[in-house]
Amino acid sequence: MRFMGRLRIQLLLILLLFGKNVLFSQTPAVPEESEDVHKKNAAALDKEYYEYYFRTIPNVDALEKAKLEYNLIRSFKLELRRREPSLSPDYLKQIKAANIRYERVGADSIWMRGIRNQMQHIRFQEYMYIVIYDKYFLYISYEINPSRYVMEPYQVQLIFQKENPFFIKLPDP
Repeated sequence: MRFMGRLRIQLLLILLLFGKNVLFSQTPAVPEESEDVHKKNAAALDKEYYEYYFRTIPNVDALEKAKLEYNLIRSFKLELRRREPSLSPDYLKQIKAANIRYERVGADSIWMRGIRNQMQHIRFQEYMYIVIYDKYFLYISYEINPSRYVMEPYQVQLIFQKENPFFIKLPDP
């Protein structure tokens, strides 16, 4: 047992001495030429970074418009499927951003105030849109900006354009 204790101490001393020699023998060599090279390339690097950033910056307006159209069309199709299950899938596939008309509306509009008086169950939000396709008119409202996130609408109200203004037929529940 004494022998093992001495052996441990000897190994520990050898490792310590070897470790000190390794640490002291490695002195960092700082060449003066490399500092000059870095200073010379600094102007080129920041210019390259700046140019790359502006070449690759995403077009935020196009992304926001695409998300908004995706949200509006998705909500429109879901409401059509729910309210008119007899519609063919081909008809729903025809609904694209190029085929619809949409506009953001405000609560201060005289027309929206009239809608609120007629349909008192509608709750106005900050983000409200009217979407028109074929004979369908859709009111969609969102709690937060739909051009920033893909989301579900807060409220949806679908209105059908009637063939005869004096004939009223309610859709099947």
